[in-house]
Amino acid sequence: MTDADTPGTTGSSTEETITFAEWRAARPFYGGLALIVGGLVIAWPSVQFLLQASMLQHQSVVSLGVIVGALIVFLGVAALLRPEHSTVIGLAGLILATASFVVAFGGLLVGMFVASAGGILCFAWRPSGESLPLAGTE
Repeated sequence: MTDADTPGTTGSSTEETITFAEWRAARPFYGGLALIVGGLVIAWPSVQFLLQASMLQHQSVVSLGVIVGALIVFLGVAALLRPEHSTVIGLAGLILATASFVVAFGGLLVGMFVASAGGILCFAWRPSGESLPLAGTE
């Protein structure tokens, strides 16, 4: 018995894969994904530090690491949902990734590099039908 014969199914999963591929191609998917992962890596050490050492004097600096990481995750989600703003989102992600070095040591540098790559990918992304003319061509 195939998927098409089973009651309650709509057919093959190829249709769903093609739909996801089209959705993914219409937005800066890998840039947004890198921003999300980078933001989580940046926020994770700060969250762990807040959970284990709640009575320390420098909680405000540690809280900034969580806030910057959460903002980078938000920018990654925004890049996936609103691809027309990918240039501004990429620039903001790159600035926040650089700022994360100061407030959270960039998620042990790994998160900073991943979020920076995501910001660059979002900044450079163009829709597939839109291309910039080369210099010297008409």
